[in-house]
Amino acid sequence: MIVITDGSGEVIGASARRVQAGDVVLVPPGGLRGFVGGAPDGLSAISIHFEGESARWDTPCLCATPAPGGAGDGPAEGGATPLDRLIEENEAHAREFAVSPLMQLIRSERALADDVKRRMLGALQIWSNAFQKVLCARVVFESHPAAIKIAERHLADEVGHNRRLARMHGPSRSPSWDRGIAAASSWFIERMGSASSEERTVLIHFVIERCADILLSAAQQIFPDSDYFATHAEVDAEHFKLGYDLLKSFPGLDVAPLQGALTEGWQMMNLICQRISDIAERGCDATADLPAAWAGPGELAGDSARELAALAMAPAAE
Repeated sequence: MIVITDGSGEVIGASARRVQAGDVVLVPPGGLRGFVGGAPDGLSAISIHFEGESARWDTPCLCATPAPGGAGDGPAEGGATPLDRLIEENEAHAREFAVSPLMQLIRSERALADDVKRRMLGALQIWSNAFQKVLCARVVFESHPAAIKIAERHLADEVGHNRRLARMHGPSRSPSWDRGIAAASSWFIERMGSASSEERTVLIHFVIERCADILLSAAQQIFPDSDYFATHAEVDAEHFKLGYDLLKSFPGLDVAPLQGALTEGWQMMNLICQRISDIAERGCDATADLPAAWAGPGELAGDSARELAALAMAPAAE
């Protein structure tokens, strides 16, 4: 529950609307928390977090104070744009990820064990190293002027963050490589070269950054002495907004292929995070099997192990 205490601004996402001092925004578990401050002074707010299973709802709810002339009422019912519906679909994936095995592990007592934390950091390091290559590949292959500007800014924000993570656990991290994480990471690197600017934006800003926002925000509770997770929790929402604004700027945006990229991207992030969970709980020799309950449209077929092995053998773009 977010209470706007001063100023004004805009809630971003499918329920985008103006907010002002006195408004209260209720956000569903795993839901979007993005705000943009209005001119000239932005907005101030109090954020209140609730835990437990007693309250569940599906869409953000705005309890707004009346504004002169009807301002602040937001778009009419059913007025969502195709981009808004894409964000709603992204939030559905995010809510599923919020109850994934890795997130359940992070919220459990098991995650406080030193050996579990050490293995979790080691597995996360593999993805963090690969993410640097994903961002570099995006800069190399991007051709749209506005997208190039955002890709370069994003890389500047993130460069070296993998080294910051490495300093948390030193050179003796375990594991130092994993075929499952490496294969799924290589998929993202390859897609930076073969995808459109719009699809790259969805994969980076909607899938990866939204996943990171959920994961790293929760991880603060088991790594309270590190600023790595807190720093990411602060910037990931901003990086999501960069992608949102970029897609809004594309004229005649075709959402259909973006929905496919969204689904595929979340499936690959689920594979990575499932493997991180397996390693953290059972060690490097743990077998990574995606739970049947996670199967969805476009899910990898039964020969996915061979497909991932082939990806792992392919050279990754530097």
